[in-house]
Amino acid sequence: MKVGFLTNAFTWAGETDLHRIADFACENGFSFLEMGPGLSLDPALLQEISRQIPIRAFIFCRNFLDDDPEVADAFRQELRMRMEIAASVGARRIICSTGISRKRSLPPQGGCDPLKSLEPAVDFLQEVTAFAETLGIQVCLENCPMYRNIATSPLMWREIFRRVPSPALGLCYDPGHFVWQMIDVYRPLSEFGNRIHHLHMKDTYVDHEMLSDIGILHNVGEDRGIRDHQWWRHTLPGDGEIDWNLFGSLLRTHVSPDADLSIEMEDPRYELDPSRVGEAMKIALSRLTLDYRIASL
Repeated sequence: MKVGFLTNAFTWAGETDLHRIADFACENGFSFLEMGPGLSLDPALLQEISRQIPIRAFIFCRNFLDDDPEVADAFRQELRMRMEIAASVGARRIICSTGISRKRSLPPQGGCDPLKSLEPAVDFLQEVTAFAETLGIQVCLENCPMYRNIATSPLMWREIFRRVPSPALGLCYDPGHFVWQMIDVYRPLSEFGNRIHHLHMKDTYVDHEMLSDIGILHNVGEDRGIRDHQWWRHTLPGDGEIDWNLFGSLLRTHVSPDADLSIEMEDPRYELDPSRVGEAMKIALSRLTLDYRIASL
């Protein structure tokens, strides 16, 4: 398995020059880039960069099931455009969410039932995987609850794959999201290993003292940084709850070596400064290749 990184952390820190991002990747031993939505989609530039370092995946997570059909259609059209660009530069995968219908799944009295959005999600995924098949790429659903996503648990994965069996549909497995959802991080690797084609490599730290004082329903957070009473935060592999030696062993046993390991740097200790982002990326790469021997350079 090869290690690359998602470009978002550099973009959030104000570094949007793809040449400098690619130079950093090459100079520090990374094997590929995962293109986030905040960077240029100029085809000539992307072709140039892909000759320097492979662009193996694009990511675009939005609410493709928005109850406003114009909003949903605009997101779907942009996703198709990004899939075409991805295929044109040799990327193998598009990482995305499903979306969720607020009317169906988020009742006024509170709570969330993602199963009630399953029908429109299946319709969307049948459409997008059929298009992916024509392009020769894979659609990988990330288990991130952000952007109104229902593909966030093993239960939902079973329901989705039962209805959309296409081999063009797979998973972007992010163990960090399962930690704070109280979902087993390790067990899904054996059940869904043949569907896992891409992984977002990050950990999640839990402040157990804070959690015991406020409970899981007091769940605050910002896109960047830490707020008062926030009982969890994403962090670098090895600085959170995950046993990476166990995770790596299961990964090697159940997931194809063709799967890509993409560092998704969302640790607030390193964010918003390009030099700190770079430092964090290098630490994560060292841990994954040397400390835990999950991947090779």
